[in-house]
Amino acid sequence: MKSYTNTIYSRKNDKLAISRRHFVAAGSFLPFAATAATGILAPREAQAAKPQILESDHVLGFPTAPVTIIEYASLTCGHCGNFHNHTFGDIKKDYIDTGKVKFVYRHFPLDRFAFIAAILSECAGDDSKFFEMIDVLFTQQEVWTRQEDPALALIEIGGNNGVALEEFVNCLTNQEMVDAIASESLIGSSQFGVDSTPTLFIQGEKYEQSRSFEALDNYLKTLT
Repeated sequence: MKSYTNTIYSRKNDKLAISRRHFVAAGSFLPFAATAATGILAPREAQAAKPQILESDHVLGFPTAPVTIIEYASLTCGHCGNFHNHTFGDIKKDYIDTGKVKFVYRHFPLDRFAFIAAILSECAGDDSKFFEMIDVLFTQQEVWTRQEDPALALIEIGGNNGVALEEFVNCLTNQEMVDAIASESLIGSSQFGVDSTPTLFIQGEKYEQSRSFEALDNYLKTLT
């Protein structure tokens, strides 16, 4: 394991003990950013726009897939965790991996720890590593979100999945990354009417039916 000065971390009983002063200072700006991301600062009436794939998007699937699903999600949202842990795997197997659907994940953090988790996912690397980290965060959601300090749990998850503490802190202080997450959420709220998570858009239309695999399977069969 790469070592750092004691101002960043120390080892005790084989558990990582983070300097709260160092880490909190790095993320001290996040509460405001998270507030902006929820749409509180967005215009009162959302426009009737349809989201399209952007160059900056994280996309899973074949570029030639005829159907696009865009999800706005918060990594602390239990409903989002339920969707990813119980529905998304079948969607991936039957539709994404077979070239019928391409999937876009967009951030809509509902609280400060969701924002920190979003930064961790962005810090993971390319699209493949990004989606691997999203999967880990949702799979372990019921554990890390219930810790006394979820931010410290996120540091441990990062360290166990290829994001060293020093790199994570650098991402937390990367204003361009923070602004991109906040902007993605704010645009979702102000332009596309996202006001809860998860929100799914299929072929640009907001999907408001059941998010069970059976319901989505029946709906996607009409499009593919």
